[in-house]
Amino acid sequence: MATNLSSRQGSQPLNGAAPIAGASQELVDVLQKIVRNAGALLDVDNCSVALLDAGGSSLVTLAALQKQGRRPRHTRFQQNEGVAGWVAEHREPLIINDVSLDSRFKRLGRAPVGSMVCVPLFDKEEFIGTLTASSPEKAVFDERKLRMLTIFSEQAVLAFVNARQAETAQRQADQLEMLINLSQSVTTRLEADDLYRTILLNVRRLVPAQRVIIYQYQPRSQLLRPVAEISDESSASGQQEAHATPVKIRESEGESIHINHTKSLVAWAALHRHPMLRDSTVETQFIVPTRHEDGIAETGATAAKMTIPLVSKETLYGVLVLQRPAAFGSEELRLMRNLGNMAAAALENVELFYRVRADQEQWRAIWSASSDGIALVGVDACFIEANPAFGQIFGIDPQQVVGMECLELFACEDEGGHEAWEGSELCMIHRALQEGSALPYLEVDLSIKGVSRSIGLSITPVLLANQPFCMVMARDMTAIRDLMRMKANFLSMITHELRSPINAINGYLDLALTGIAGELNEQQREFVRRARGGSEHLYALVEDLLLVSRADSGQLRLNRSVLSLQELIANSVEELELTAADNGITIDMAVPGGFPRVYADGTRIQQVLRNLISNALRFTPSGGSVTISASVLEDVDATPDGEARKSFTVQVRDSGGGIAPEYQERIFERFYQIPLDHSGRTSGQGLGLAIVKMIVELHGGQVTVESAPGQGSAFTFTVPGIVS
Repeated sequence: MATNLSSRQGSQPLNGAAPIAGASQELVDVLQKIVRNAGALLDVDNCSVALLDAGGSSLVTLAALQKQGRRPRHTRFQQNEGVAGWVAEHREPLIINDVSLDSRFKRLGRAPVGSMVCVPLFDKEEFIGTLTASSPEKAVFDERKLRMLTIFSEQAVLAFVNARQAETAQRQADQLEMLINLSQSVTTRLEADDLYRTILLNVRRLVPAQRVIIYQYQPRSQLLRPVAEISDESSASGQQEAHATPVKIRESEGESIHINHTKSLVAWAALHRHPMLRDSTVETQFIVPTRHEDGIAETGATAAKMTIPLVSKETLYGVLVLQRPAAFGSEELRLMRNLGNMAAAALENVELFYRVRADQEQWRAIWSASSDGIALVGVDACFIEANPAFGQIFGIDPQQVVGMECLELFACEDEGGHEAWEGSELCMIHRALQEGSALPYLEVDLSIKGVSRSIGLSITPVLLANQPFCMVMARDMTAIRDLMRMKANFLSMITHELRSPINAINGYLDLALTGIAGELNEQQREFVRRARGGSEHLYALVEDLLLVSRADSGQLRLNRSVLSLQELIANSVEELELTAADNGITIDMAVPGGFPRVYADGTRIQQVLRNLISNALRFTPSGGSVTISASVLEDVDATPDGEARKSFTVQVRDSGGGIAPEYQERIFERFYQIPLDHSGRTSGQGLGLAIVKMIVELHGGQVTVESAPGQGSAFTFTVPGIVS
């Protein structure tokens, strides 16, 4: 049985109610009844039961027949001392017919003894004690009485086994209850220091230890650093209770252990993720750091040690170390392994808690410091939260934004609401959540505190399983809007002012060509024609800039009228035929006769034609050709009533070097130019095709390109507007 008795030499009486620690009074009472029955059956006055103590070197009398009113004597004797000691040492029964002739007999009291019989008590193959009977007469015991006493010894063994099982069951129940309480205690600790203190105190309650240390594992440095300790040395008295012993939460770099330390028991347990036991009486290559009174670390093997790795989900969080003079048992190891699993799970929770808290603090810092307005909007289109910048942009306290409907803040329901929401049956928030993807960036003009502000909005859905919401990012674009308008107005003003002198130049050049100022010779006429062509090119450039500026300022409007497409194409060709002749390029027109009249903005369509033809001439080598063709396109599916919608299609095809596929997607962007080694003779300003696309789409049409390197290019635009 597990005991905590201190060793006593010789046969001496023991005082107190518990002669062996852990021997319950119930066991003593049962054994006392057995010796009474045995004494009565054998007709003797002396009968006793002695059990082996925890050390295994001494027998202690637990029950004995006594005279009326006399308390039983609890004597202790070594295994080789007296008759019972001989039986304990040799593990076999013994009958002595005359004790005076046997040297193994040792008198323990004043009662006369003539003969004795003693049988060993075995639990399976484990020796646990002796059952002894004596008589003042000689030759009283024979084989028959030995068998009778053996039967009583079996009863004593059964009583002992039952008592030990009951004690074990009670101890395990107490330990289980303590582990449950410990589990509840550690799982509620989210601060590391509180968790360390709770673990250390409960370790001392479960397993007696002089010193308990928690090492924390740091993966980056691969060091095991001691972070908490409880020790009898740290208290004023070594006899204090565990809860009264102070717990040290400390950091000591000098005592850190590398996980690959070959002679450290702590490092070995951490590296192999397996508990380790070391007996103080056994030579070992492993060492565990201990401390002098002055705190300087040393190594030694003066105490038994147990190291428990703290592992959760295959992740090492640290090592728990216990130290005491006496060796640790398997039951204590089992307890510490269970506690280590709980402690590791609790340390994992603490680490996750710290990580989440750090992420929240970082997110909050970004949330508060962001210069962009950020708000969260729920599925009910109401604001959940907004950062300070969002409130500043909209001139409202962020706390007041919470709970407000986004329609109210963005003035979606006001008369003449902004175009971004016009024609949409769904709120932008609901649309983003329904589509599950971020909406295109948009800018809206809002009146905030009586001032017109331009706000750029990005709406991104966050599709959480339990609570989806949208993140709305807002940026005040008022200054940029005003700057762009100023630039557009300035450009519009400059280009408008340039039109008058250019028109005057064109007028006088036309007059000169008519001969009103006198006849021109052939060379003079050539010079004037070239000046007239350059003036037309300059006028076209001014028109392009004016159109871009009007489009940026939102002032671009179409002036539609019924007109002849053949005349528009002919005028465009006439403006550029001199350039074509200079470069040896032939311009062909393939427009069928009697082409129907079209309803469009003639000035803008001619601008489209001029830009496409000019581009074709620029990228066609000498000797090449440019062909302009037109046709009528009927689309039955374009109208709900089944009546075909007629559109006119114009194609400008050249025999130039063509355009590589990687450039075709970007040639309609503003100011984009194909690299010079792929272009041709000269490059423009990168506005021509962008203006073509802008004008065609403003008419409700579309423009496409078909091209391949070395095979020329064909630009086609289609515009609805054929007059029936």
